[in-house]
Amino acid sequence: MKFSELPIEWREKLNKERAELAGRNVDTPYLIKRYSADGTRYFCAQRVCRSWSDDKGNSMPFGGGSYWVVSYGKVMFRSCKDPFGGVYYELCDGKRFGVSNNGTEIPARVGTKQEVLKVLEKIGIF
Repeated sequence: MKFSELPIEWREKLNKERAELAGRNVDTPYLIKRYSADGTRYFCAQRVCRSWSDDKGNSMPFGGGSYWVVSYGKVMFRSCKDPFGGVYYELCDGKRFGVSNNGTEIPARVGTKQEVLKVLEKIGIF
């Protein structure tokens, strides 16, 4: 279903939510999430920790290092069913892109937070 095919009240509600998303930033040690100024694009980088173990039975749950999984895409909507059998719509992180609008390639994973911030700067809309 296209956005233009939704009932007017749902379109207004989703546009209001999208306006609230505009410019929102989350920056923690394990998650970086940004939305564009108009609320149509998102950038998300999540830190993944690897475990470490050896052949002697030693293990460390977070001793194998870490990396960042990066995604960039379009904010879309999806339909959901409420407990009473009705249908409602909500915004979600939709289609993912490998290249931004200005031609910057988005890597699937990077090693450090500094590299994530460099990719974010190259995209330029956040």
